[in-house]
Amino acid sequence: MTSATNVINPSFIKTEELHISRTSCATQGNTVLQSVDTQSMSSLNEYNEIKDVKKIKGTKKKKRASDDHAFQRMRNYQVFQQAIFIALLSQFFEIVVRPPVKKSVVSFQLLRVDAIKLMKDVLSINDFIIARCKEKYKMDMKMGTLEKTAKRRSDTNRITELLHLLQDLLREKGFIFISKFTDGKNGAQVIETITSIKGPNGLYLTQTDITKKGETISKYLNSEMSKSTRKFIPMNDKTLQSILFD
Repeated sequence: MTSATNVINPSFIKTEELHISRTSCATQGNTVLQSVDTQSMSSLNEYNEIKDVKKIKGTKKKKRASDDHAFQRMRNYQVFQQAIFIALLSQFFEIVVRPPVKKSVVSFQLLRVDAIKLMKDVLSINDFIIARCKEKYKMDMKMGTLEKTAKRRSDTNRITELLHLLQDLLREKGFIFISKFTDGKNGAQVIETITSIKGPNGLYLTQTDITKKGETISKYLNSEMSKSTRKFIPMNDKTLQSILFD
């Protein structure tokens, strides 16, 4: 009797084992690749997020620098306007000015106008401006404005009130001003920027004239102030008039 024998093909076993081995390796390889891709994507997302944050910070920094530059230009032009007003008023009055309380190396600074004199009549400019600013500060507080905001406005008001007062005195002497104004949003002070001045004596100053002559006058008065804490400007001061009519 012949016994049944199971014939096993060695080559078949090797082929199957090889197939299984290759399949296992491929699966593991795909898993590794997926893991690497996931890590890469995560790193890329983090990199992009960092780039976006840096971009936002850079944009904010540029905007802040632009705002600072715009404020500096506006403040400088206010100083030049004040210098021109003082020089024009000196044709009719004696003027007493003092240096600013705080010194700045970034922009030009407005002088404190103490008083304007004509014979025995004296107009105390500085006292008038302080009183006006206190009134506006109290009004802002009464309207519910934050104290910090009201104080900031008070500093701005002091400058604009002074310029408006000097300008009003010049209007009484026949000067005509062409101006542009800020919106004065949310109760803020409306700021007037003079673009040209016409005098009763034929004097005409453009915005360029105001800038150039105003800067020269401002530098002259500040240099004079370095010698004393107060500057008395006589009527028809020769230096100021020569700058104006040069």
